[in-house]
Order: sequence, then C-alpha cells, then structure tokens
Amino acid sequence: MNWLWVFIGGGLGSILRFGLSRLVLNLFKGSLHFPLATLLSNMLATAVLAYLMFKLPYKLSESQRIFWVFGFCGAFSTFSTFSLENWLLIEQKAWFYLILNLLLSIGLGLLLMFVMSRSSLNG
Repeated sequence: MNWLWVFIGGGLGSILRFGLSRLVLNLFKGSLHFPLATLLSNMLATAVLAYLMFKLPYKLSESQRIFWVFGFCGAFSTFSTFSLENWLLIEQKAWFYLILNLLLSIGLGLLLMFVMSRSSLNG
C-alpha cells in the first residue's frame, strides 16, 4: 500500500510542479534569465517538508508521511532540474545568476529548515 501513497503523492507533486513552471514562464514570457520556477518549487517543497517534520512529526500516520514526504515533496522538488539549470548557467557564463541561484537555493532551504526546527521547540 505504501507504493500507492508514493505514487499518488508523486503524481500530485509532479502536476503542481509542472503547473508552477508554466505559470512562471507565462508571467515572464521569456524575459526571465533566472530559474525562478525551480527555486520556488524547491522552497515550497522544503517548507512543506519542514512543516511536516518539525510541526507534525507525531501527528501523521505512516501512510500520510509517505504520501507527503516521499510522494508529494519528492516530486514537487527537483534536484535534477536544479542541476541542469545551474549547468546551463555555467555554459552561458551567467556567473551572477549561477551564484545567486546556488546561494538562494541552498541558503533559503537551510534557513527554512532552521526556522521550522527552532519554532517547533517553542510549541
């Protein structure tokens, strides 16, 4: 049954990831040189994961945890696209955007985890 929860959560996460990408592309119509859709999906998935792990660690059933953590967050976030987009920035010699993307993606992700872990200590 756990495979089914991963499958359903992953399907939902993938669809939302695709929708977010299309939304960002439509909003900026090719004028954006920064991988904003990937940054947004990764940070939203990180926020959901941090919330689940630090705010609801004992309130979720095993099935719910598998659905959200492995299924939804695993599919909504994307390290492979993050890697590809950074490689493309290197090929384009877009050093500013490369450094900005690396710092924001890693820094904000860790900051989200830190804030959620600290706030869970206070209730």
